This record gives sequence, structure tokens and C-alpha cells, in this order.
Amino acid sequence: MSRRRKIVESVDPVRKIKSQIESEKKIKRKKIRKRKLKRLVKVILIILIGVLIYRFDQSPYSRVRSINVKGNVHISDEVIIEKSKLKENNRLVKALGYKMTQKNKVPGVENVSVKLYYTKGQITLNVKEYPVVGYLDGPKLLFSNNDLVDVKSVNDNYIPKLVGIDAKMIKKFPEFSDKLSRMDESSLNSISEIHRIDEPLEEIYFKLIMNNGYFVFTNLDNLMLMDYYSEIVSGIQKGNKPDNRCIYFLDHGHTPDNQSAVAKPCE
Repeated sequence: MSRRRKIVESVDPVRKIKSQIESEKKIKRKKIRKRKLKRLVKVILIILIGVLIYRFDQSPYSRVRSINVKGNVHISDEVIIEKSKLKENNRLVKALGYKMTQKNKVPGVENVSVKLYYTKGQITLNVKEYPVVGYLDGPKLLFSNNDLVDVKSVNDNYIPKLVGIDAKMIKKFPEFSDKLSRMDESSLNSISEIHRIDEPLEEIYFKLIMNNGYFVFTNLDNLMLMDYYSEIVSGIQKGNKPDNRCIYFLDHGHTPDNQSAVAKPCE
């Protein structure tokens, strides 16, 4: 009996080891099958996604079907669309790229926000223009950021005409456009024409022809006195010299405290 027990005891560890090896092999095979299955699922998913992307790209839903422009007053829809380089039948992805980068600057335009309607294939360009402060012969519109833009016609009767003023002067004196843009709107609208004229003691000098028959003479430093134009005219009309229709903006020290206005008869 003792001999038989010893044989059984010696066999059991061998069986146990074999069983462990078989179990480990099964686990390993199971892991391999799982890895292969995962890879297969990934490949199938990639193929499905690729097919879906391809089919969507070939469908009309992936394309730009219409482009609308809103908010523009002086810059035409055609110019804004041309500068955006967006076209009908472009991929919507291109419009998304333009929305994120907006590299194509449109003269006279401060900002263009893009709204996409994916289900409609529609793009809306919401435009914010810089204020227009005047126009030159051409006609060309002058914006507050010093951009000059060719237009077919000037439809705004309240924009002053700029005479004797060109791109070179505008570039040399960028504060000219800036001051016009900061001027009180009613004062700017009361100007019919702005002429650059010669004045021996001034680097740059202007004659403003007003809509109500008055004339204003000023250098660039004093241009913002136009904010008081209505008060100055009211004072002239209430005074004893209503025929003093030429107004001269003067300064005695290039500071606001030393600025004044004098009305005289026009020569």
C-alpha cells in the first residue's frame, strides 16, 4: 500500500504541471483570438468610416450650395465673396477653414464672421465695415482705417467729398481719417466737401464747405473743434454779425485749452 501511494503521489504533480501548461496555452490562445478580433473590428470600423466619408463627400450635403452676405453697406457682396475665396460647390470643410483662419483681408472691412448651416449647405458671411469718412474722385471711399476702396457710385449723401486729398497724403497723415471717424456724427454729416488748400504757416490746411452755406478753415490739429460746429453757428446767428460765414479754428499752443473759433465775413 505504501508503495502504491508513493507512485500516485509522484504522478499527481506531473498531471498538475501538464494541466497548468494546457490552461496557460488556452489563456494565451484566447488572448491572441481577442487581439485578432480587436484588430479586425478596428479595420472594419476604419473601412466603414472611410466609406461613409467618401459617400458624404460625393453627396450634395458636403458642398456649399449658397453664400449669403449680411451687414455690408458700402462693400459689395461680390467683392467680399471673391476675397473670401469661397465658391458654390466648394467643400464645406474649406468654409470651416476660412472661419477658423480668415486670412483673406477685405479692404474696408473690420471683421467677417462665418456661420455655417451644414444641413442646408449654406454659408452666411456677417460683415462689419469700418466707418466711411469721405470719398475721392473715382469714386473711392476712404474708411477710418485709411483703406481706399474703388466703388461704382457713392450712395450716401452725408459722406463729405475730399478734394486735393490723395492716397499719399492719407498715408502721411493717418490721423486725418481717425479724427473724422471720431467726430460727432451730426458734425461730420454737415460737411459737404473738404478741400486741402495752401497755407504758408501750416503743413496741412483744410477748407470745409458746409451744407448750410458756411465755411470752416482749420489745420489738422484743430479738426476736432468741429464737434462744436452747431454751437458756433448758433452763436453767430444770434449775434450782431450773422453774415460772418467763414469760421476759422485757431490755436495758440496746440492744446485743447488754447483752441478757439473766430467768425469773419468771407473774402
